[in-house]
Amino acid sequence: MAAYTDPLDCLDHTSIYRRSANDSEESDGEGGLGNLSRLIVRPPGQSGKAKRGQLCFDAAFECGNLGRADHITDLEYDLYVRPDTCRPRARFWFNFTIENVKQDQRVILNIVNLAKETTLFDSDMTPLVRSTSRPKWQRIPRRLIFYHRSLVHRGRKILSIAFAFDREEDVYHFSAAASYSYSRLQKHLATWEKRAQAFATRQSIAQTTQKRRIDLVTIGDYNVKEKEEVKEDPVLTKVKPAVTKKRVVLIIARTHGGEPPSSFVCQGFLDYLLGSSEKAVALRNNIILEVIPMLNPDGVFLGNQRSDLLGGDLNRCWNRATSFAHPALVAVNDLLKKLASEKNVQLDFIIDIHADISHEGVFVRGNSYDDVYRFERQAVLPKFLGARIEAWRPEACFYNSDSLLAGTARRALPSGFIDAYTLLVSLGGRRLSPRGPYIHYTEDAYTKIGKSLAKSLCDYYRHIGVIPPRVGRSKKKDQRGRRRRRRPVIERDRSPSSSPERRVLAGRVLSPSLPKVSPPALQALPARLSRRPILKSRPRTMLDIDHILPVITGTAVKTPRLAVVDMSAYIQTPKVFGNHRTESTQLRLSRPPRPSQTRFTSDEYDTHESDS
Repeated sequence: MAAYTDPLDCLDHTSIYRRSANDSEESDGEGGLGNLSRLIVRPPGQSGKAKRGQLCFDAAFECGNLGRADHITDLEYDLYVRPDTCRPRARFWFNFTIENVKQDQRVILNIVNLAKETTLFDSDMTPLVRSTSRPKWQRIPRRLIFYHRSLVHRGRKILSIAFAFDREEDVYHFSAAASYSYSRLQKHLATWEKRAQAFATRQSIAQTTQKRRIDLVTIGDYNVKEKEEVKEDPVLTKVKPAVTKKRVVLIIARTHGGEPPSSFVCQGFLDYLLGSSEKAVALRNNIILEVIPMLNPDGVFLGNQRSDLLGGDLNRCWNRATSFAHPALVAVNDLLKKLASEKNVQLDFIIDIHADISHEGVFVRGNSYDDVYRFERQAVLPKFLGARIEAWRPEACFYNSDSLLAGTARRALPSGFIDAYTLLVSLGGRRLSPRGPYIHYTEDAYTKIGKSLAKSLCDYYRHIGVIPPRVGRSKKKDQRGRRRRRRPVIERDRSPSSSPERRVLAGRVLSPSLPKVSPPALQALPARLSRRPILKSRPRTMLDIDHILPVITGTAVKTPRLAVVDMSAYIQTPKVFGNHRTESTQLRLSRPPRPSQTRFTSDEYDTHESDS
């Protein structure tokens, strides 16, 4: 069999897949693992060397799943998904290869025993395919996919794929979603460990039944820095230094083997945190992040949909975990007990990442509380997620306390003020609008969701003051903000021929922070001033009337902003004959203060209204 060019997901055969001798043709492989191992499907009655065009099916590799293949005609094959080990009702994940094809051979592949009928195949999701010469996953076009009820198969819903093989030498790989194997994770963890030795550690907290590692990646420092004492003041030295608790976030991924998007999201999350961006550095310096990239390595390796080797659904056993059947869950519970015993540590969030085969987009599941303030506190982080993640579906988010879900991580793990969520990512894709086009998720799209999760955590902790508020803001925005906060500078006409009104109206405001003069305020000016060209050519240079009057008269006017005020009552207009002035009025025009900085020297004007 030809080897794949992708070094992280090679299709190496393993001896663990052995079909049980007790399996019958009607058992669908429930008696054993039952993955096909390079099985050539021939027409009935034929034997000998396989001819070109007699398809060879194979699923005896890591993450593979295909239990049975029946020859209907030379153009049609019925395929049966292998159920999870010791859990015959879990059947959705399929991952297999086909070789020994003929040039331009056309076939129909019927996957006939999917356990769940309501899936995204009903809408626009399609399976993936790649080949040895084209190792990148591609979606099969929707016009070649048919999800329908078949009377031939006892009214079951079957998934039919119409496909044409274009190259004889290629091995074609079909899958329900882009696979993410245990071997691939170990290679990524080795790379991350070398790159981030200064601020990240990797350790194995447990081993599975088949002796595979359950890794825990810790990012951040548990050492808490105390505020320095001020020795000069004897009063302050008697006070004990304030100790700030370190905030902790626990991320759990890949609880189910048939949910590879969970691993891609976790990979994007770790890639971002181990990077050099300002937000990533701020998270590492102020927050401790405990990440378990793969909670169920046995289920991932075997190609199971939900269960581990012993048939247990790990997301239903958190409240009754045992060290023999669920070593990973016991290790996580011990970790939570250790964090609870630490005085300088505060666990804030537990986020369990999953993939969903029935809904589009990204959404969360949470717990419900009788205390309305406790419930509102839990809803804060999803709002930050919705602001960061594209195609966020708030209508799909719900919070409940269903007793049937008491064994899930979000129900069994949190205690006190710990917020626990199940973050669900669609196995298929999303729509940006109800009638918009369907956009399929890719590996890059899943990793982008993981990066958005990290950014949302940074936004949350910046909002509550754990991370400095200036972290992660664009420099361009900061520059614009600084320009807006400058005090207005007025250029004055010092020539003796200019009148006081002329000085006021000719002043050019260099800062754009002050508002324009409203039309009613302009109408309140004397007619001879309102007809001046400067009012029409420079509307932005006008100072607001309620800013000018306190400066001109030395008193505050008890009127709201932009009130209609006759300036002639406050300004002594000199009499002008020709180019000569008969009497003058001395007027000093100083820099007008901002509304929030206006100060009054007399108690008579304490009723001045603020902008708020």
